[in-house]
Amino acid sequence: MSIHRYSLQNLLPDYLRGGAGLVIGAGGWLLAPGVLQVIIIFGGLTVLFLLFTMRTVARQYTRIEMTDDAIISGGTRRLTLHWSDLDHVKLRYYSTRRNRSGGWMTLKLASGRTAISVDSNIDGFDAIAARAARSMVENRAAADDITLANLAALGLTTPLQAMPAGPAEASR
Repeated sequence: MSIHRYSLQNLLPDYLRGGAGLVIGAGGWLLAPGVLQVIIIFGGLTVLFLLFTMRTVARQYTRIEMTDDAIISGGTRRLTLHWSDLDHVKLRYYSTRRNRSGGWMTLKLASGRTAISVDSNIDGFDAIAARAARSMVENRAAADDITLANLAALGLTTPLQAMPAGPAEASR
């Protein structure tokens, strides 16, 4: 069993962004407390950054346990997804620059109505993605072309690469 968490070092920039947004939003209220348009705009920003900061706190307390049989997400809610039940995998890359350098990946694993998502800021993301790719091949789980390309970019075997050659290809 391995345990994976989001480190404070990886979450610190999100805390700083959330704090700065809250200060700007609250500052707007203080500068013009009686103007309805200011209250709506800066109130909306304050709520948005408050939700972002709450999501960051939830990620700090998230704990992913990975065993040979399942992946378990603990924290605000506990979810268990058995590798043998995995039926859908989605891996997305979100770039922060035009040249596609910098950014993060988000891995979503699903089985029926149960879904667990992790992003590449979690410690041990590569191990989680590798285990998900192996289960995806074993279960013939659904994955789109973007997911397959992102798995290949991580150096992981995709279902197309893992499939044995058919009779026509084997005779060539």
